Amino acid sequence: MKKNITILTVLIAGVTTGINAADVKLDTAKLKEIRATTKVLQNPALTIRDGIDKDSVYFLKLDAKSQRGSRIITAFVDKKTGAVYFGNGVNKDGKPMAFPKEGKIIKDGISFSYGTGKKELYLVTDPECPYCMKFEKALTGKLDDYTVHVILYPLPFHKKAPAMVEWIMEGKDDLHKRERFEELMLKKSTEYKALIKDPKKPFKYTAQTQEKISKALKAVEELGARGTPIAYDSKFKEIPRSVLLGPKKK
Repeated sequence: MKKNITILTVLIAGVTTGINAADVKLDTAKLKEIRATTKVLQNPALTIRDGIDKDSVYFLKLDAKSQRGSRIITAFVDKKTGAVYFGNGVNKDGKPMAFPKEGKIIKDGISFSYGTGKKELYLVTDPECPYCMKFEKALTGKLDDYTVHVILYPLPFHKKAPAMVEWIMEGKDDLHKRERFEELMLKKSTEYKALIKDPKKPFKYTAQTQEKISKALKAVEELGARGTPIAYDSKFKEIPRSVLLGPKKK
């Protein structure tokens, strides 16, 4: 294992940059060829989502499925030897290598939006998360310059979150959904409890909400969010909380 990690480090150190104009996006035919000629990538649990021809390697984005769900991972295929290295890479300057975010997937995952500011903000949040509640309170009056796109992400260990999400998403429009969201986050409303038929069984979404949440989860995956709350700018780059929570400019 240590030997493989060392080889991976040397391999990626030879790559000149993260993602740049000289890199060539792999088409569907090439991705199929790589899969057909690389045994480990033929695993049914792995799906090649995207790929880039990068110097001496093919840089791949993979969808890895398991009993816990699916997650995005990256891998590198050595063009010369065919060896495959799973993991994250850095360029010679030590900067992480990553695929450009797919805007359509992220925008399709928006639960609701509000505001008319010129700057865009994508907020990944969980209505049962206590840290999200504190963050929401701290943001009050600080987002006038933004159009905010909320992506609801009910964490698996928050048992009440699905019912909360359902209650929010049953709002008649974005304004109503925002009002319900604030009722939960700022006023700790318990109206969502009326939707829980059997507390001992997993909550079941309506078909419409299930579709929206499925898209939201894909958006979270594409953003690379691993928790809540977390915010991103229009280029899907994470915004430090200190920037959002700093004193409002006059």
